[in-house]
Amino acid sequence: MGQHGYNHGDIGWTELNTTDTGAALDFYSNLIGWEKKAEPMPGYHVFGSGEEMLGGVKNLEGGETAPRWMPYITVTDLDATLAKVGDLGGTQVGDPMPLPDGGRFAIITDPQGGITGLAQYAKKE
Repeated sequence: MGQHGYNHGDIGWTELNTTDTGAALDFYSNLIGWEKKAEPMPGYHVFGSGEEMLGGVKNLEGGETAPRWMPYITVTDLDATLAKVGDLGGTQVGDPMPLPDGGRFAIITDPQGGITGLAQYAKKE
């Protein structure tokens, strides 16, 4: 990821879980010019535009039946933000997990059942 997405409240990353990663990458490449940037692990493709890495595409996982997008909202303090989730009617889904850059992320649901991720990225030097 580049400079965009590092401010509190930004959509800093997004992932598409789909039935055909190649077809999805081709579709968005032809539609809006996104490019495949890397495959940091088998089956996980990073896409972006220019120097910017914007998100990932991966195949559906066990139990998932329909393609879906998952946005990750940038937060400056993951623990403090997670502490508010329950008070505001949301639910934390599992424990925070590490990000490759040294930051952490967690998945939450909002009071209406919408699922999203919260991500605290490592500070850039």
